[in-house]
Amino acid sequence: MNYINLKISISLILTLSASTLFTLPAFADETTDSKVSARDVMSDEHAQKVFELAMKERDSGKIYDAIEKFEYILSRRPSLNRARLELAVSYHRASEFEKALAQFQTVLDDPETPEKVRLAILAYLGQIASDETKPKTENTFSYYTRVGALYNSNINFAPLRGTDTIPDGQDTTSPGLDTFLSASHRYKDNRPFDVAGAATNFEWQSQISWTGNNYTRNSNFSLNVISASTGPAFISTGRWNGAINLQIDQTYFGSSTLGTFTSLNPLITFDLGNYQALLLELSYTDNNFVRTEDKGRDGHSVLAGAAYSTLLGGENNGLEAGFRLTRQSADDDQFGYNSTEIYFGGFLSFDDNSNAYLNLNFEDYGYDAADTLASNPPTIRNEIESRYVLGYNYNFNSGFLQGWLLDAHVSYTRNNSNIDFYNYERKIITINLARYFI
Repeated sequence: MNYINLKISISLILTLSASTLFTLPAFADETTDSKVSARDVMSDEHAQKVFELAMKERDSGKIYDAIEKFEYILSRRPSLNRARLELAVSYHRASEFEKALAQFQTVLDDPETPEKVRLAILAYLGQIASDETKPKTENTFSYYTRVGALYNSNINFAPLRGTDTIPDGQDTTSPGLDTFLSASHRYKDNRPFDVAGAATNFEWQSQISWTGNNYTRNSNFSLNVISASTGPAFISTGRWNGAINLQIDQTYFGSSTLGTFTSLNPLITFDLGNYQALLLELSYTDNNFVRTEDKGRDGHSVLAGAAYSTLLGGENNGLEAGFRLTRQSADDDQFGYNSTEIYFGGFLSFDDNSNAYLNLNFEDYGYDAADTLASNPPTIRNEIESRYVLGYNYNFNSGFLQGWLLDAHVSYTRNNSNIDFYNYERKIITINLARYFI
């Protein structure tokens, strides 16, 4: 259903009808009804209050709660056609097409319904008929590719925070190839169900992807990750979105397998209205390393975080701020740590096709036991890693690159440690082209 067209049609119906329940004679009710006892008849004031509450609930996504209230009004004031129209619209949004058609037909059968309202209803019925013929479920496939070049000023200290190093005096800079390829599948149930009075849609989302940073000067420091993920998602439009994702990452460092990392990642986003949202995330990861030199690193990590985001100036500019807490355990305590991360981000649009963005991350690490690899005497590591990313996006809407997105960004990372060996700086320059294929 195209809800933009829906809103236009319904706005037309309501404009042609009345701004309140009781303005037009055709929508007025008798003070008593032969089918309803006198003690059950609602006063105009009571009916109006229930009606307004139902409208607010429906606008907030609580369609099933709104249906109950419209039905309650009509059970006591059955000739209030304004409430009946809104009930029909609510049934439609809940994909209960037969009930919606029945309510619209009741209004059409009323000889006192104004002709303009009748014509608007007939036009709207075409949308219902179209939606009714759509499949109950959908399966869609999409593909995403990103390819480009990068330059890394320090390929050391990756991906295990400083344990793999190039000997002093050797060049640690390298250009490379930045790639990401993915194939995704989405199963969608087009019939919503009731969750706490709100219409909620069910999806199942799956993806397989490959991420690669492959360096030309020293391929031993290339990092490649093959990932597979799957899990359910729940979407309550205008209220919240949630997902539970199971992911397996097979990671390769240079020519060897680094390890297999399995994670469970539930998250939920609450729509706060006015382009504002609150994200809550959790993650549990089982870390299984393969290399002999990584003995003692096996363990698990638990992450919890929250973020607030808002759009400014419509959808042209945005801000985000959040934090994450991580507990990383390891068989050897010197590799276990607690960390606290805070991050800020924002984007600024110049026009419909281009924007600039800035991301700032600061993460504090406190390790569980003294480091025996690079400190003498052994010392417990404490460090803060700061990352800054400045980037630019441009969407091509014409020419042979139509549909592609150009992304160029510069990142700077600095790690400040109480053990000199782990202090480092890294600058990365990346430029790539990306596109979705559906």
